Amino acid sequence: MTDTKPAVATAEGLGVVEPLRIPGAAAARRAFLGLPPVARLFIGLAGVDVVVRGLGLFGTGLFLFLDNPLTWFSAFFPHDALILLPALILARRPNAIEATPLVMRGAIAVALVELLNTPLRGIVSGNPLDPIVTPTIVSIVAILFLAGGWYWLALGLRALNPMRPADSSVGLANLVSGALVITALTSFVTTLFVPAPDVGNPSWTALFQLNSAMLVVQSLAFAYLARVVILGTGDPARPTVATNLAAGSLVLVAIGAILLTIGPLLVPVTGDNAIWVVLGWLTGPVAMTAFVASFGLGLADASGTIEPAVHTQQPAPA
Repeated sequence: MTDTKPAVATAEGLGVVEPLRIPGAAAARRAFLGLPPVARLFIGLAGVDVVVRGLGLFGTGLFLFLDNPLTWFSAFFPHDALILLPALILARRPNAIEATPLVMRGAIAVALVELLNTPLRGIVSGNPLDPIVTPTIVSIVAILFLAGGWYWLALGLRALNPMRPADSSVGLANLVSGALVITALTSFVTTLFVPAPDVGNPSWTALFQLNSAMLVVQSLAFAYLARVVILGTGDPARPTVATNLAAGSLVLVAIGAILLTIGPLLVPVTGDNAIWVVLGWLTGPVAMTAFVASFGLGLADASGTIEPAVHTQQPAPA
């Protein structure tokens, strides 16, 4: 007699279809679970933001148009990149909360303002008797918090800068920050001396003008951040690709600020003028997204090493 072994049942033999597996999904899940909890939180908030804007809730919108390829990028960047800023910093350096607390405080402030500003204004604008005052107050508070976020980031990065930056970095920092300060003050003066549009109520008109004037605080804080970042160019303790990318993106932002301030006086803005579309695209969404990406590459990491976000433990020997 010969022994026979029972046939092994397979999913195919039983007519059962194996579950569809997305390539890389398991690795992405492991990487996500290996991130610090705060990083996972802001990744989740970015996903919630996309869903809320996609559904048009609370006065938000994606502003994504299939017939306009540029909106495929601008619908998500730099808006969602800014919400992900704390996650990018922690993915690069998981102990950033302890190692660079001011950087993390600033990143969280910027991310929360970017996440909550528009929805909160949409929620509080439902009063038919006074749809202006409360949303405008929310906007002013958001401007101040965003200015605080830029300032905290600047203070945190300043502590990482070399004691004696290169002369070329000092010159470039002066040019970029000077350009941003000039455009901010120009906008501020224009707001003060050019009559504001009349919205039918003197109090509302004055509040709108105050909101526009407060933007100078946010702009000056960002100008200070730009100066601090560019002074760190060439820092041997941080990745060159990160400091160079940050400096280059801020140069683009400054060029755009100057050209978009004085440019319309030289070349009128009419319709979809290609010059202004390209300038606005490169010096706006692209430049700011690149600046945010530099944090993920190590702009705020002077440890000299890439600390893994996923920590594995080897089993103890028997």
